[in-house]
Amino acid sequence: MSSNHTGEPKMKFKAKAFKKRYIVFGLIAAELAAIPVAAKALKDFKYEPSQRTVAVAFPIEQPGIAKFLVSSNAPFAVISEGEIGQFDINIQLNGDLNGAAFGKNAQMPGDPKACAAQLTRSAAKIYEATRKIDAAEGDVLTRAIILEIRYAEDIKPNFKILSEKKARKFDVAASCETKLS
Repeated sequence: MSSNHTGEPKMKFKAKAFKKRYIVFGLIAAELAAIPVAAKALKDFKYEPSQRTVAVAFPIEQPGIAKFLVSSNAPFAVISEGEIGQFDINIQLNGDLNGAAFGKNAQMPGDPKACAAQLTRSAAKIYEATRKIDAAEGDVLTRAIILEIRYAEDIKPNFKILSEKKARKFDVAASCETKLS
């Protein structure tokens, strides 16, 4: 047996290999013990993709009618602000838009017709979708609907179409059965 410069004997190679084996077995045991913890963490984890809502306004052809091409991978809401009045919402699920088909891979996001009465000029939800528009893979046009809003010709409301998460902070407008004073 040889010694190092302090006079202590050097450890033989076989002794080191013997200790490595126990270290490896210990690490494997730790990994096996962690599997149930990791499985519970994965079970409790809920993946939610980011909510994406795309809305493109059509040019206004007639006073009192606003139209939007809307695609969304989550429920959405239509927000109106700046005017008091009644808003009638109609959704067209599919059809032809300048020779291109839309809505082939879309689903109805909620009620196809709705009516809201906005009683103040502050921002309020006049329509809330209950599910996403996207029903299958495809380009944006095939996963889109047309949303039409009709209102009095003498008012000029501002509309926003936001994802469900972004629209949570807004109050819901009254239903059309509410009397405007």
